[in-house]
Amino acid sequence: MGRRKSWLWMTLLVLAALAACTNQGQECDTCTQDSDCKGGFVCSTFSDGSRRCGTGNPAAPTRCRVP
Repeated sequence: MGRRKSWLWMTLLVLAALAACTNQGQECDTCTQDSDCKGGFVCSTFSDGSRRCGTGNPAAPTRCRVP
């Protein structure tokens, strides 16, 4: 039973870490408005229709890898 408990705790820690990394306003994070983005990024609509934080500069476009 101890092995199962440690597996459960490890899974919960991984899920918590993944949740903490999303929507922090960094480049490629999802957004609904410019104020959702930090570090000089703006909320932009990408070619796949998603709204994500990016440079907003056509000369230096943001390229995001999404699953």
